[in-house]
Amino acid sequence: MIIDEIKNKEDSTRVQKASSSLSKVSDQNKNIAIQRSLTWNDIWHMAPLRISFLTRFVYDILPLNANLVRWRKKDDPTCPLCQGRQTADHVLSSCEVALSQGRYTCLGHKNS
Repeated sequence: MIIDEIKNKEDSTRVQKASSSLSKVSDQNKNIAIQRSLTWNDIWHMAPLRISFLTRFVYDILPLNANLVRWRKKDDPTCPLCQGRQTADHVLSSCEVALSQGRYTCLGHKNS
């Protein structure tokens, strides 16, 4: 029963985190994200490194400056591009400098 409660709490935390991340994306991008839902078959056919990245993103254990400071591996949590706090949400969707330079699109593909 305790394990089920902990799982439910973790699930609700992940849903809240995902919801807050989606709120930062424009309406057009929300529609794309909603239309593209992952199935078990999609996950099964993903490359192992992509699965590793997604898992580390969900659990907020990517080696970004904010986490490196938290883990006492670095002193400065700022983004090298805009001097904002470098978190996963910041890197993937809210760094204004990266957006203005076209470093990524709504689908996460780097522009060349």
